[in-house]
Amino acid sequence: MTKRKLRGYAKPTLLLISMAAIFMTVMLITKNLKPKEVVDNEDYVVNSILDIVTPVVSTTPQTLIKPYTSENVAIDKSFYEKDGTEEDQQKSLIYYENTYLQNSGIVYAGEEEFDCVAVFDGTVVDVKQDELLNTVVYVSHNTNLTTIYYGLKDVNLKANDVIKQGDILGKSTTNKFSSKNNSILFEVNYNGQVLNPESFYQMDINELN
Repeated sequence: MTKRKLRGYAKPTLLLISMAAIFMTVMLITKNLKPKEVVDNEDYVVNSILDIVTPVVSTTPQTLIKPYTSENVAIDKSFYEKDGTEEDQQKSLIYYENTYLQNSGIVYAGEEEFDCVAVFDGTVVDVKQDELLNTVVYVSHNTNLTTIYYGLKDVNLKANDVIKQGDILGKSTTNKFSSKNNSILFEVNYNGQVLNPESFYQMDINELN
């Protein structure tokens, strides 16, 4: 029986074929073990790792304060409501030189001198002197809202001064619109109309822009 031998070049060829087969097998296994490509869609990405800046809109109501801080101050003359009761309307009339005037704000009074403060941040529009109302300070809070403080003394403000809520505008004094020793008159003007200050304190100033 004749023995057959592989030719000299056959062994290297078989070795190369075997190595190629092993290499291809390893490549296929490695490919299958790789993670799938990430889909370029934000719906599949955790939002917390996204570097996106979202503008924050403040929804916090802007709290207002009354134009005084003393606990010894009370309402002397109320705001005149056109639809109010006859009794309430009489309590809101200001008597001056034999004439009853409808109160367009609220008169706050006390037996002792007290500070008059800004109810909210704003800019001083004007400071005037009046025979009846003494020193009057006008403060603008936005293009539509102005608060007015009548009957002050010791005012050291001028037009264009920027003030913060709670800043002292002046002090109470004796005024002709009140029989009390110390008083101020506070008025709120919104879009050319006067608002009842007691209702104004409960509002969100963001809604009065």
